[in-house]
Amino acid sequence: MAHGIPSQGKVTITVDEYSSNPTQAFTHYNINQSRFQPPHVHMVDPIPYDTPKPAGHTRFVCISDTHSRTDGIQMPYGDILLHTGDFTELGLPSEVKKFNDWLDLVSHCKHGRNPNA
Repeated sequence: MAHGIPSQGKVTITVDEYSSNPTQAFTHYNINQSRFQPPHVHMVDPIPYDTPKPAGHTRFVCISDTHSRTDGIQMPYGDILLHTGDFTELGLPSEVKKFNDWLDLVSHCKHGRNPNA
């Protein structure tokens, strides 16, 4: 893990002391911060799915690890949908088709249409 520290217009990259040992990093941050969160990462609370988007902003909708369980997800309107994890349970072609069909249903994210824009 690395993060930048601005210094006279330049950015110095420092490497986290646990970068070479992921197990030690997880243990250290898990014990010391009650959950894995490096000190330079600030957690934010999610906003309600129906919160209007401020004018002039781009809304990223980020989800992950749906594992073929997309039924009942309340998706907010957004400009860009990022799915960053497993979208199937077993990787079956039928699960891929189901996910693709679900993407068509949430086309307001896929195509960037937002009634609050």
